[in-house]
Amino acid sequence: MENLFVKPEAKEALQSFRIRVEAIQTEDEYEKGRNHCILVVLRSMESTPEQWDLCCQINIGWIGGYFIKSLSDSNEQLDKRKLDLICSDCFRFLFEMDLSIRNDLSRNFERVKRFILTNLDKFEEDARLEIDFALKEMPISIIKSLLNSDSITSIKDFNLNQEKAEKLKVEWEREISEKEKRVNQLKNSLDEYENAFNFVGLYQGFDDLAVEKTKEKDSILCWLRILSIVIILPILSELFVILKNIEDIAAIKDGLLVSLVPTISFVAICTYYFRILLVNYKSVKSQLLQIDLRKTLCRFIQSYSGYSAGLKKQDSESLSKFENIIFSGIV
Repeated sequence: MENLFVKPEAKEALQSFRIRVEAIQTEDEYEKGRNHCILVVLRSMESTPEQWDLCCQINIGWIGGYFIKSLSDSNEQLDKRKLDLICSDCFRFLFEMDLSIRNDLSRNFERVKRFILTNLDKFEEDARLEIDFALKEMPISIIKSLLNSDSITSIKDFNLNQEKAEKLKVEWEREISEKEKRVNQLKNSLDEYENAFNFVGLYQGFDDLAVEKTKEKDSILCWLRILSIVIILPILSELFVILKNIEDIAAIKDGLLVSLVPTISFVAICTYYFRILLVNYKSVKSQLLQIDLRKTLCRFIQSYSGYSAGLKKQDSESLSKFENIIFSGIV
């Protein structure tokens, strides 16, 4: 929208010209009425410039600059021709406002229109032509300008735009549907990755436990081997002494009997500890087997959480054995 009357230079021109017209003294009734018409329009333009800018866009584009320039020329004499032309310009703006607003014009504006139309023959010829143009040709020009404006063109193209919008809507819906499918696929993939990550973490925990138990098993096995040697060594020592002194067995008989008691006691104690270590060794091996079983289950059942959720709705006990194995204590 082009603004004219709200500009400071326009306000100054309207005020200065209004003061000049108010200072005119005349006895002619026509000139008094004409000057009154000019003052009514100029005062309204001064007080409500936004309304005139909004309602008179056509004439602002046609004669707006020329109108303000005519008002600003303070050196030009305000003779009858000059004032008639200014009055005709005011009539053009007033007539366009009448066409633009929904309601009727105020009484003052209606009196201005009635006076100008009643005294049309008293205006100078060029001013009369301007008024005649405003009455006969300007409405057609305004309607033509409006029909060729962007707004009316948009209305004309409404059906075409509607068809394009429908096609665009279908394309958007199809694209949204495809993207929704893609998002669901990604969601499923993320769920699988989450489940896999959870089972990988569980598997890693069992694997760390298996490493510790393997070290414990190796340590127990080492002590079993040491105790095996310790148990056999006293017996072999006794046999070695007997075989070495086989010919004088009677001479060492008492010594053998004396050493036999501590030897048997020592062997018995070592055998007791060997038995304890052997039980622990078998226990650790059993624990390792249980841990390996859990690791195997974690490796092959990656989507357990989603599968169990659906399966438990049908049979709540269907996966209890699996859960008992995975989450039960190691014995």
